[in-house]
Amino acid sequence: MLPTERKRVLLTVEQKFQIVSRIEVGEILTKLSKEFGVGISTVGDRRRDSEKVKKFYAASSGKSAKLRKTMKCANDEELNKVLYKWFIFRKGVKECKYPG
Repeated sequence: MLPTERKRVLLTVEQKFQIVSRIEVGEILTKLSKEFGVGISTVGDRRRDSEKVKKFYAASSGKSAKLRKTMKCANDEELNKVLYKWFIFRKGVKECKYPG
């Protein structure tokens, strides 16, 4: 009989922060892995990357932390800021339609 594979679970940034916070309090990794539906190694990875998770969570707004699942930043922050300003400007123009 072949072992069954677990479905891949992607955690939001907020969930990753919750895991890190609860690990620091002293909760057991196996308990957290069962609660969040991920493997023990995934919870251990969050412990290893705890500083990165905390910094990213602090920098993100509350709404984006609840929706966002990756913690990738732009390679060029200045370009990212200019592009975001352009997008907001174009979004306000009536004849410019964006899907979604």
